Parts: sequence; C-alpha cells; structure tokens
Amino acid sequence: MRRRMVMTWLVVFLAAPRVGAQNAGIDFFERKIRPVLVAHCYECHAVGAKKIKGKLLLDSRAGVQKGGVSGPVIVPGHPEKSLLIQAVRFTDDTKMPPKGKLPAAVIADLEAWVKMGAPDPRDKATTIRAARSWDEIVRERSKWWSLQPVKKPTVPTPKNSAWSNDPIDQFLLTAMEAKGLAPAKDADPHTLIRRLSLVLTGLPPTAREVDDFVKAWHAGAKPQASVERLVDRLLASPHFGERWARHWMDVVRFTETHGNEWNYEVHHAWRYRDYLIRAFNDDVPYDQLIREHLAGDLLPRPRFRLPSPSGRGAGGEGGRFNESVIGTAFYRFGEVNHDDCIDLPQIGYDLVDNQIDTLSKAFQAMTIACARCHDHKLDAVSMRDYHGLLGILRSSRQVAHTIDAPDVNADTMKKMSELKKAIRKELAAAWGRPLDPNRLSLAIPAPIEKDLDKNPLAWLRLVSDAQEKEKLTLADAWKKISQRFLREDAERTKFNRENFTHLADFRQGVWPNWQVDGHAFRASPSRSGDFVISPTGDKAVSAMLPAGAFTHVLSEKLNGALRSGVLSGKKKYISFQVLGEKASAVRLVSNNCQLNYRNYRYLTKNELHWITFPIPPNADGLRVYAELMTKFDNPKFPDQLGTLGGDKVNYRIPWETAAADPRSHFGVTHVVLHDQPAPPRAEMTFMRKVFAAPLPTTQADLLKRFRLAAESALRAWRDDKATDDDIRWLEALRLGGVVDNRASSTPRLAGLIAEYRKLEGALALPRIAPGFADAGPGFDQPLFARGDCLKPGEKTPRRYVKVLLPSPSGSGVQPGPPSPSGSGVQPGPPSPSGRGAGGEGRSPQGSGRLELANLIAAPDNPLTARVMANRVWHHLFGAGLVRTVDDFGHVGELPSHPELLDHLAGRFVADGWSIKKLIRAIVLTRTFRLAHTPSAAMLEADPENRLLARYPARRMEAEAIRDALLATSGRLDRTLFGPSIFAYREKEYPDRRLFKGPLDGQGRRSVYIKVTLMEPPKFLEVFNFPGSKVCQGRRDLTNTPAQALAMLNDPFVHGQADVWAKHLIARQGDTIATRIDAMFASALNRKPRPQERQRFERFAAAIARLHDVPRDRILTGAMVWREVAHALFNLREFITIP
Repeated sequence: MRRRMVMTWLVVFLAAPRVGAQNAGIDFFERKIRPVLVAHCYECHAVGAKKIKGKLLLDSRAGVQKGGVSGPVIVPGHPEKSLLIQAVRFTDDTKMPPKGKLPAAVIADLEAWVKMGAPDPRDKATTIRAARSWDEIVRERSKWWSLQPVKKPTVPTPKNSAWSNDPIDQFLLTAMEAKGLAPAKDADPHTLIRRLSLVLTGLPPTAREVDDFVKAWHAGAKPQASVERLVDRLLASPHFGERWARHWMDVVRFTETHGNEWNYEVHHAWRYRDYLIRAFNDDVPYDQLIREHLAGDLLPRPRFRLPSPSGRGAGGEGGRFNESVIGTAFYRFGEVNHDDCIDLPQIGYDLVDNQIDTLSKAFQAMTIACARCHDHKLDAVSMRDYHGLLGILRSSRQVAHTIDAPDVNADTMKKMSELKKAIRKELAAAWGRPLDPNRLSLAIPAPIEKDLDKNPLAWLRLVSDAQEKEKLTLADAWKKISQRFLREDAERTKFNRENFTHLADFRQGVWPNWQVDGHAFRASPSRSGDFVISPTGDKAVSAMLPAGAFTHVLSEKLNGALRSGVLSGKKKYISFQVLGEKASAVRLVSNNCQLNYRNYRYLTKNELHWITFPIPPNADGLRVYAELMTKFDNPKFPDQLGTLGGDKVNYRIPWETAAADPRSHFGVTHVVLHDQPAPPRAEMTFMRKVFAAPLPTTQADLLKRFRLAAESALRAWRDDKATDDDIRWLEALRLGGVVDNRASSTPRLAGLIAEYRKLEGALALPRIAPGFADAGPGFDQPLFARGDCLKPGEKTPRRYVKVLLPSPSGSGVQPGPPSPSGSGVQPGPPSPSGRGAGGEGRSPQGSGRLELANLIAAPDNPLTARVMANRVWHHLFGAGLVRTVDDFGHVGELPSHPELLDHLAGRFVADGWSIKKLIRAIVLTRTFRLAHTPSAAMLEADPENRLLARYPARRMEAEAIRDALLATSGRLDRTLFGPSIFAYREKEYPDRRLFKGPLDGQGRRSVYIKVTLMEPPKFLEVFNFPGSKVCQGRRDLTNTPAQALAMLNDPFVHGQADVWAKHLIARQGDTIATRIDAMFASALNRKPRPQERQRFERFAAAIARLHDVPRDRILTGAMVWREVAHALFNLREFITIP
C-alpha cells in the first residue's frame, strides 16, 4: 500500500505541470501556428486544395503526423530533425513556402512549436466549405457553461451536516461524500498560522506571532475566534497588498523592460506595481479596478490619493495624484519589437494583439486573440469580434501620463510667477537706462552671416564691415545692405506664404487642438517676452522667449508633452520650429509604435531652429501623429547607442542614474506642413522698421537708429507689450552684453533671484506613469484577410465580443453597484447610444474603451466575477476550481465544482466586488483549515485532490522563497513602495539595460526587484518565475535539479545563512539546544521533534570539529551556525506552504 501511495503521488506530481503545458501549447498553436498554416500552406496541403502536393496534408493533426511522400514532416521535440523546419529555413533543397521565405519571427514560432511537442487540437481535417453558418455555430457555442448567467445555486445539505455550517464547506463536503470520502483532520495551530501568513502576505510569521496565536488558540473555548482575529490582522497588513499585487502582475505580464535586442525600459513601470499594492491593501472594488485598467484615463470621476504624512501609500512622495490613470499602464507591458513600424506595419498590430490577448484572458478568461486570422475554431469568437476590439484599442495611444493632481506644485509655481514679475520690474528698471551706442557696435563678433536671421545687431556689424572691408561710404554701404535685406525678406516671405500650411500655431496664447500634458503646460502658451531665470550662477536670465509653448518658463524640472491629432498624409513633410536640450525630443509616432528610430530627433540646441520629417505616404493607415516631450516623458531615453542625439554617455548607465538630473526642456512656436523638402525660411521682420527709415547720414546717426530700436524694444518689454520682433532685440542685447544681466547687479535683484531659486529647488518632480490615452474620435478597423494587415477588407464597427453584448432591447449594460465609501468612485455611464462598444449600432464617439470597461465590469457579465473568484481560489488552494485560470473556453478545463463557483461569483458581486471579503470567506472555511496529509482512500479516490478532502500543500512561489530567506535571516527590509532594485547578476550588459544590483537586493521584498524581460532575476527564474511576455495566471510548476542546487550553492542563500548566523551568535543565554529550538521557530514556525533536535546538535558538533571550533566556543562560532542555518534553509518544509 505504501508503494502504491508513493507511485500515485509521483504520477500526480509529474502530470500536473504537463496539464498546464498542454493547454499553453494549444493556445500557442491557435495564436501563432494555425494562422501561418492557413495563410501559407493550406493552398497546396489541405483537403480543399485544388491539388494536394506531395501527398501532404497540414490541415489536421493526423495529416501532420502522417506526412507526405518524404515521410513525417515533424519530429515532436526535435526541430533540427523536422523536415518542415528545414523547408521553412530555406537551408535544404526543399524551400517552403514557394512564394518566399517566412519572416524570422514566424520561423522561430514554428521551431518553438515543434520543440514543445507540436501540440495540435485539430482532430478533423478542415474543408473549404463550412457545414454550418457562423451564426449557427455561435448559437451552439454560446451554450457553453461559462457563457451562461451566474446562478444562485441552492446550498446543499451534506450527510455530515454538523461538520460545518459554512456554505462553501457544504458544497465541498457534499462532493466529497458523493465519492465516499471524508475530510482530513484539522491542521494544528502552528501549521495554520504558517499557512495563512504565507498565503495572505507571502511572508512567514515571526516566532512571537506564532506563540501568541497558539496561546490564543488553546486559551479560548472556540479556536475559530482566534483564527478570525489572525485573518483580519493579515488582511490589514500592508504586506497583503505586496503578495496579491504580485499575483496580478503575473496576469498582466508585468515587466520593466520590453525585451528584444535593446531591451528598452518601461519608464516608471514601478508606479503601476505600487498602484496595485495600494489597491489590494485598500480593497478597491474589483469592478473599479477593471474600469481603471481599461479606461482609467476616461473615468468621469477618477480616484485621487492624498498620501499620509508618513508617505505610506504613495511611495513616500507628497501631493495628491490620480490613481485611476495608472491602471492603464497594464496595456504597456510585455514584449515590444523596436524595428521599423513603417516598413513593417505588422509590428504595430502584433503589439495590439498582445494587448487583446492579455485583456481577454485577464478579465474574461477568453482566448479572443485566437480569432485574429480566422473565426475561433472552438469558442464563440469571430474575426469581427477580434477586429471590433482591435479598433477600440488602436483608437488609443500609448503615452506617459503625468499623474499629479493640478494642485501639486501649484502654490510654489504661483509664487515663482509672482517673483518673476518683480524680477522683470527690477530688470526693466536697470535695462531702461540709455544704451551706450559704442557697445552696440561691439556686441556681435565675426563671423556674422549665421546671426543675420536672428540678431538685429548682426546687420549693424554687416554695414560696418561693408564700410571697412569694401571701402564703401556709409550711404553706399547702407544702400547695399538695405537692398540685400529687402530682397531676402521679400523672397523669404513669398516662399513661406506659398509653400506652408499651419498645422499648429502656439503663438496665439491658446492651445491648438493638441493633447497637452505635464506640469509645465498647466497655463496657456507663453506670450512674447517671457524669460527663463538661470538656476545657478551670476547670470540672471538665460533666455528671452518669443510667443509659444515652452516647458522651462518657470523651471527645467517641470515636464511637458504635446501630441497632435492624426496626420492626413496629404502633405509630404512636417516641420517644427523648436528649441530644447537635455534629452527632450520631437518625433512622429507611426502605428502606435513607441520605440522606432525613424522620424525621431533629440533636441540639442537651445535656440529656435527647424526640424523636418517626411510624413509616411500612408499616414492615415499608420495613424501618424506628432509628439514633443521632455526627458521623463521620452520612452527612448536613454537613447540606445546614442544614435538620436549623440548621447554617448547616458545609454550606458541605468535610467535612474541618468534621470537623477531632472532638468530637461523644449519649446515650440509653430508646426507647418509642406510638399517640398525645405523648412520655412526665417523672416527678418525685426529689421523692417530700421531699413524703412531714411538713409543715415553719419555713423552717429546709424548707431542712434539701432539704439532707438533697441530702447523701443526694452520699453515694450517693460510695459508687457513686447512682440516677437522685440524679443529678437532683447536677446541680442542680453547675449552681446549690452545690458547688465548679472544676478548681483542690484541687491534687490540678487535677493529676488535667490528667493526664486530656493522655490525652484523645492519644486516636486513630476510623477509619471506609462498608460493609454484616447486620440480624439475613434476609428473602425478594417477586417484583415487572414489577419494580414496588408490585406484590409470592409470596416468592422468597434464593439466587444457579440456573444457577450447586452440584449438588443436596449439600454446597454448598466454600471455595477456603487463602490463602498472611501474606496473609489462610481463608474461612468454607458455609451450615449446605449450600444456603442457594447452593441451593433453606431460606434462610440471616442475609442470605446470606457464602454468596453463598463461591459466587462457589469455585474451581469457571466465571466467577470467567475474568473476573478476562480483566480482567488487558485492562489488560496494552489489550483482553481477551473484549473485553466486564463481559459474558460473549450480548450480549458471544466470546473470541478460549478455550483460552488457560481456561489462565490454571486457572493463576490453582492459584497461590492470586495476581494478581501471573498478571501476572508474562503480562508475561514473549515476546508482551508484541513491538514495536508492524505489517507490511502483519498489517494485512491481523488489522486489530484480536486475534491479538497485535504489541504493541498505545495512549494512556495519563487518570491516567497526568497522573501522567507530574508525574513528568517533578519535581513528583510519591510519598506513599501519605490523604484525597483536591479537584480543581482555576475556581469552587466549596459547595451541591453542589464545592470548589476546588490546580491541581497538591499533586503527588499522580491516584488521590488526589477523585472527585465531579456534576463529575469536568476534566483527567481529557477523557481518558475513567469516570463512576462504573455498573461500567465497559473505559473508552471517544475521540480528540477537546478532548484535544489540553487538552495545549496547560490551565493544569495549562503549570504542569508551568514547574516542569520551573525544574529544568532550575538544572542545571550543560549544553549545549543535552545538555539536550535529558536532556529526551528524562526524557519519552520514550530519546535523541533526530539530526534530533529538531536540530529542538529550532532550536526553542529560535527561542523565545529571540522573547523577546529572548541566545544565551549560553539555558540560563538559563526561558521557553525552558518552551516546549521544553511541546512535549515534546505529542508523541504522551509519552502513549503503546509
């Protein structure tokens, strides 16, 4: 019997991972392989082909396995031995497909598919003629269990009704009794507190917490009361949010880099992680979280947070900020290709495909992305459903959101603006004195040709040079230069008038129809005459500004971003008159691709100049828009290889280091469209009045003319009536030293500027998070033939999956119940039409994301509550009632307890979508308190423990193992929130953004270790840390030698054993036996059994002898206790949820 139990356990252990792998493989086939076969192979190798070539059929699993005249084309698990792989690689005589080699990414997918065993769900050959219409198929598939309304089942009465009166227990016990099983005995209190603490917080309890709980357990007449108090304490722990946020991060494929060759960073991704921790700790209703994830930027009343004085809840930062908009960062994670989206538009669609796949699996456990190239082969999802959703997401943009509330920095910025008025008044008084004419003539050094476009004094120097070098009289020199000016001015004015159309003019004092974001742009664009105070040194003013939008009017620390509408493509070029420095940038975004190099320029000149980009000819289809942004908003900072702006330093250091200097700025005056390649020519209007005056008769008369023009500009600036022409004169005077620009020029000015700089230093840095934003009117997506974006068909209205739409009667899906007070806000209303993204009528006015969010968050959506309730169950018991937590479709498994799942889903909604209430209800069941030891009857009747007659003990997740090591050693830093810590690695690869962090991660919990897509944290990866490329609600579970070797040999584990040993030898009053008892209490939350204590005493003595430690010094021998600690770490019990 013992041998049978062992063998049964072995079968279950080996089979469990294969179930997940098989489902993942089928999903991979549907998304990556079937579309390729349909598009490139079925024409010659399917039942419906005109002529089947080579007697090879690739439209069914049997056909693939049988092969053709050359034999089987696939050897599962061995790409190198598979004829199919050899053919698509074009390395053999047979080259397929005959029309041309497949892209490298597609070949890689085929290789990966064969390597994973070539999973293939196609039992029957596909024929060209469908036996039934799609409507008929949908009607049948819509009867699937997960698409039925959630019912309120009757709670059954088990035979042993006295065992528990909890409804959840009664459902479970009834199912056990039907199989002739009785539940295991209850777990002891030591086991229960360890289980609850690990499951709810991801941390083991302290020895003191265990002692207190065990005493309370035995002291009371009803142990249940002590369990309830413990559960409530753990749910209220700030570490609860860390644990459950990490669960959700698996689902949304959280990563802080994008992978591929350069592994670009997802700037500020950690803010989303912190958002989740706060949300789970605050028990934000799940329907609110859905709305925030899908449309947090569109909510009519978003959640704003005001941190406590300690900073807890906001990562230690002050000031209110918008929580809701951070939720949209979930769209931004996963793998992103940074190749050219114009030449390879498929890249942009692959990006959205990943978003659709994640969205549909995360919230609905549906594989909607499988309908990209064809109607879903198993579920009620059509290509039109997919493309309707595609239109919704492609109608939005990937942006950096400034999440601060409008009042953040508002008082400081107001004070700075008031100070600038006083500084301006002081400067105007100093600069209002009569100018020295001789200084005017000396203000422009040679050469001067490059300054004629912008500096009036360059023309004065030009006249003087004509007199001196060409020996002309003043009259002749003036005539010559005057004629040149009039000719060039007329030519430039005519050229500009005939060749350019304004796209945006920021000089009018109001914002054009562009999206505006950032602290710097809270006010309207600047009027002519605004100026920039130098942040340091004795220079008072660092720039005099014309009218336009400038981020550094108050400070370079303030961020800003401007985004145009979609460009039409009717013009060939777009030009921006800009200035900027310090990693600010201007670019065109095509196909929503954030990481392209084309049409992208860092700004490196602090004077206005033109930057021109060609507009792609298919700009409408690529949804091209223009964007200007400061450093923090720039997704390509640091610039890989320095190719965009000659930045050869920042790209080789971590982003956090490069961003330590927050200063960055840009300015733009106007943006024009044109058909010829040259940008507008500078119009020298600032000189027209000078050259329109009569001929100067003497040198003094000439200098006087320029002096009067300069003084006129100074007076206009003093009176706040300056024009852009006046600003040209002021800049010439400032740069030429004609006016005194010293901050110390007067005591009052020095004081004012010192006060201004103090305020500027106190400005809070903008808080930014990646996210989504609507881009004006949405647009419907064409239906792509076989998913090929180069083969567009008819337009598909933006909408959600038809089978989940509200009834045609009418009113659309209504919002869910109000959120509990203080936890969130009411959701927005349904679309104005009552249909929108939720119906077959006209498309919504915007993208449709808000309507989509309301549909998914609706209480009568049959999937939403079931899916989340199942995810919660999965994390509490190690497996969901539906084990395929990301797939409730035909490829997924059926629920083990369907009525219980509906009971939990209904209860979840009735409790206001409270995740904490749902967890509390489940962990307070008697089922959760069962011991984990199986009986022979349990193994015989239910070897996979689907009936839960015992608690399913299991290995901790990777993060919990690492955190337990830190907690037990005493090294754990329990600080919440903040930027991520680089993972430890032996060698850095700066070009790939793989930097080396401390071995122990500064003691921080694993949730704060930076997740890099190219190379995840090594220690965590060994224990099945997810890959972060796709939604993965259930992690793989493997048992490999590498895991045992990691616990034995990894320097991190040894380091924590050493830390623990140092704490131990500092203890006073220990004996060897009491110290071992204390170590067991810390590591395993129990006392050692007598034989265990004896074994560890002998072990300590043996280590002491090995290292020549006298017996009377064993208690202070660090080497001894390091080895004892290491031995405890390597007990299986240490890494097990009991």
